[in-house]
Amino acid sequence: MNKQQSDITTLNEIYLFFKYALPNIFGLLIYSSAGIVDAVFIGMYAGELNLAAVNIANPVFSFVWGISIMVTIGGAVAAGKYLGEKQINKACHIFTKSIVTIALLSALVIIIFYFFAEDIIKKIGGSDITTPLAAKYIETLIPFIFFNTIGYSLTVFARVDGFPFTASFAIITGAVTNVILDYIFIAVIGYGLTGAAVATGISFTVCFLIMVIHFLLRKGVLKFIKIKDLKGIIKTSFNGFSEFLNEISIGFTMALFNIIIMKYAYEEGVAAFAAINYLMWIAGTIFYGTADALNPLISTNYGAGNFARIKKFLKIGIIFSSVNGILLFIIATLFDENLTGLFITNKDSNSFIMAVEFMSFIKWGFLFSGTNMILSAYFTAMLRPKESSVIAVLDALILPSAMILTLPYILGKTGIYIAFPVSEFITLLFASTLFMLSRKFLLKR
Repeated sequence: MNKQQSDITTLNEIYLFFKYALPNIFGLLIYSSAGIVDAVFIGMYAGELNLAAVNIANPVFSFVWGISIMVTIGGAVAAGKYLGEKQINKACHIFTKSIVTIALLSALVIIIFYFFAEDIIKKIGGSDITTPLAAKYIETLIPFIFFNTIGYSLTVFARVDGFPFTASFAIITGAVTNVILDYIFIAVIGYGLTGAAVATGISFTVCFLIMVIHFLLRKGVLKFIKIKDLKGIIKTSFNGFSEFLNEISIGFTMALFNIIIMKYAYEEGVAAFAAINYLMWIAGTIFYGTADALNPLISTNYGAGNFARIKKFLKIGIIFSSVNGILLFIIATLFDENLTGLFITNKDSNSFIMAVEFMSFIKWGFLFSGTNMILSAYFTAMLRPKESSVIAVLDALILPSAMILTLPYILGKTGIYIAFPVSEFITLLFASTLFMLSRKFLLKR
């Protein structure tokens, strides 16, 4: 165990939480800005129709991202546990196998989506107008996905290895690159969706290169080592299954929302949902960044048998997420039109009016979703994938799908608006109950 892992098991819990959480949240916000900045520039310079096309394309990337997250989180939690137990060689094996697996799966997914992009778009809500635009965006960006999945995976393992600032630096550098290139390719040259895709792809590559260099220089304990096979990676990845379910469920429910909204409000409604979806993306990134920061802290202390520290980390995480949820609710209340105007510039358009109305309901979900993510991440870090998966699949798939398929038929457009907050509230009830039932085993061992 190096000094970084030793610090995780000994230093003050509040200090450690913020040491990991703040750079992680900031880094992920910057990382997510690749898509958000794309949307801002597309909304300003390419129009609402192109913004709707990108929103329709996004569920495609949730699938490949979900596979990557599953292998990454499962491997990172196992590696953190081995580091806590001072089994360095096993940690390095898990690290290497995880990265190799992600590389192989990403290559396979790239081939599939490159050849069948348009067919897939038609099945997830694309109209005759938006399908060609969305397909072109996917075909341009998909070759860069290899760098995205591996680059992000390396940042997660770097945090487990005790280098949260290195991971954040790579993410921030890539994001700054994206902002600069978005301005050049979209605002100056006028390449539209193609320019947005190329800018995002190059930003992924920058992050990837920084992290590869970090691990090749062998600055930490985790190193690439020679492996004979990928035996055991499926079992290890299963512990990240909740994250996989969460990501693909987000993609599925987003596609379902697009289909239902297209039925009620056509392309204008999808453009409104796109604007709100990016604002929800920012909130979700803050919550996920908090939950993700707990993984190395809890898993390493779990390996070291420090259960009292785990309880403190969980408490700090829930309080921090709850405060953020309240702040986001207040911001969405006070600045609803300003936030919407970042993506839809015409304040007299139906899309803008619908987006503002959408936000007045969506914001209530911010009060619950942070705690849901914390509890799911907690179960993952404690090597309890079943409980984590139950929370994830309820939160991201079953309840949102049920709400969006039933509420609009009862309440019309209002049913679409309240689907998210209602599903988040019900998930919180389930997650809290699950935690109460299991805490005797997990926290009093």
